[in-house]
Amino acid sequence: MKRYVILLFFAWILPGCPVPWTPPTPVKALKKQQFATGAKYYIYLPSYHTKDRAWPVVITLHGSFGWDGPMRQAHEWQYYAEQYGFILVAPYLSSAEGILPLLWWDSKLKKDEVNVLAILDEVIDTCNGDPNAVMLSGFSAGGFPLYYIGLRNPERFNMLTSRGGNSSLKIFESIELSDAARKLPIMIYWGKDDAFTKNSGWRAFRWLRQNGVATARMKKVKGGHLRRPEAAWLFWKPYLPAKYQTRQ
Repeated sequence: MKRYVILLFFAWILPGCPVPWTPPTPVKALKKQQFATGAKYYIYLPSYHTKDRAWPVVITLHGSFGWDGPMRQAHEWQYYAEQYGFILVAPYLSSAEGILPLLWWDSKLKKDEVNVLAILDEVIDTCNGDPNAVMLSGFSAGGFPLYYIGLRNPERFNMLTSRGGNSSLKIFESIELSDAARKLPIMIYWGKDDAFTKNSGWRAFRWLRQNGVATARMKKVKGGHLRRPEAAWLFWKPYLPAKYQTRQ
């Protein structure tokens, strides 16, 4: 019976978490390679993008490979980037694994940190991304690098959003929170029927609040282990600098 349940579980999750349908966009996300590190990522620039002004930036961190990936993240987000006017970045990750044991996790988290920050620097320099308007968002196993990178580098982001994201006390306890990290807005949300990561959401919220991150908030939303990129945008929008509020 136990083997049958396990087989049913993998039969259900093997296709991956479905990417929600969104309307087509005038242009597509492009696959690029960061100049210094060689890190690969997808980037979506709105069809009306120009370097004459600064642009908010969303960096979205994918879940476990086989169930998710940077291309899926780019596809689900690009409509919102086009509609609301921000640059979208979806990097390849080494540390996003929520199903199988992850070997050399510490070194992979550190590698992802170096790569994500280098990609962010490149986007700011080459696409006129606004360093004061950057949201880091993680889905599912992307929650691990979300907390690791975001809490260690709070000055690089103006909000973190966990979209049904995994969390780990090992990661939290390895981080010495700065004053900037304790002031960083963090939104943690998950589906009421999400059997995979609701405990991770509670764990993250509890640890952050117990360690002085008063800006951490949590919310249960309808459904299960779903992606919900637009919800992340709506949570982030009030924290954008005033000059972008008038453009929406």
